[in-house]
Amino acid sequence: PLPDHVEFRSDGQNPLAHTPEFVNSTCPRCGKPARRDTDTMDTFVDSSWYFLRYADPLNQALPFDKAKVDYWMPVDQYIGGIEHAILHLLYSRFFMKALYDAKMVSVDEPFAALFSQGMIQRNGAVMSKSKGNGVTPDQLVEHYGADTARVYELFIGPPELDAEWNDRGVDGVARFLNRVWRLAVGEEDEAIAEANRVSAEDLTRKLHETINRVTRDVDAFRFNTAVSALMELTNLMQDYLQGGGRRDEAWEAAALGITRMLGPFAPHLAEELWRRQGGEGLVVFQPWPELDESLLRRPQVTIVVQVDGRLRDRVEMPAGAVQADAQERALQSANVQRALDGRRLARAVYVPDRLINLVTE
Repeated sequence: PLPDHVEFRSDGQNPLAHTPEFVNSTCPRCGKPARRDTDTMDTFVDSSWYFLRYADPLNQALPFDKAKVDYWMPVDQYIGGIEHAILHLLYSRFFMKALYDAKMVSVDEPFAALFSQGMIQRNGAVMSKSKGNGVTPDQLVEHYGADTARVYELFIGPPELDAEWNDRGVDGVARFLNRVWRLAVGEEDEAIAEANRVSAEDLTRKLHETINRVTRDVDAFRFNTAVSALMELTNLMQDYLQGGGRRDEAWEAAALGITRMLGPFAPHLAEELWRRQGGEGLVVFQPWPELDESLLRRPQVTIVVQVDGRLRDRVEMPAGAVQADAQERALQSANVQRALDGRRLARAVYVPDRLINLVTE
């Protein structure tokens, strides 16, 4: 048996190596003095099947019960660094296939899906203690709060790619969360004469467009674009109030909606806002905002019109217009006609509801 008391030293060596009562032994064959080997099992032997033990952690008789493992396996989603691909992940597959052949499990692959995240860099190098280019979370929490640190890490870029840490980016996220707070508690209600007017219908439509985007982006691990969608909604909510909008039913729906969507990203802020908005219980236990798909269909859209790749105008037209109708509407623009200057069209490149490029001969 392994000894109960060992000394862990700073040299990083196996503590069993300097535990005489374990090392010094007697050869079971010849009876002469012998030494036990203290380094006989690689740690990958443990990490190659630990997920099976999670399914049955209290079993004292077997490594795991087959019925329990069959219920839980395979792991739905594995998230880890790409450096694991040729070691831990590969060994885990070896183990599962061997256990499958031994009829100890009913699946031969351990993980149904794999997502490999990128590395965070600072000053042009991957963050590490040895380089001294890391960021201490305690400092961020003390200066900005934990929510800002969380949201910035999610907003910094696509999670599957490497990203460069930027302190100014942290400031930007802090300003976004502060704006959400000021809007929600009524510190930015003053109307501005020259502000763009935003109707209650536009605000409601933007809310449901945001619900749709955030839902899809979170499911696809596109957290950076999910945060971007929340920022866009916040900007429109600000425009709504500055344009003379009231804190009416449309506003309350948008405020409650952004609070619930912020929950997974900025939980402390979301819980405080939820309480101030009169919500019951914790926002973390609330259902996700429901999407009204009928509001995603815009009756009118603004189309960018280009001539030979250069922006010439923006025109309004019904959403879902076919290319022929979009081209006819674009040619009615005086700016477009001046840009064409009598030249004949060779073709048109049309991106529905977004852009049409008129290419001349």
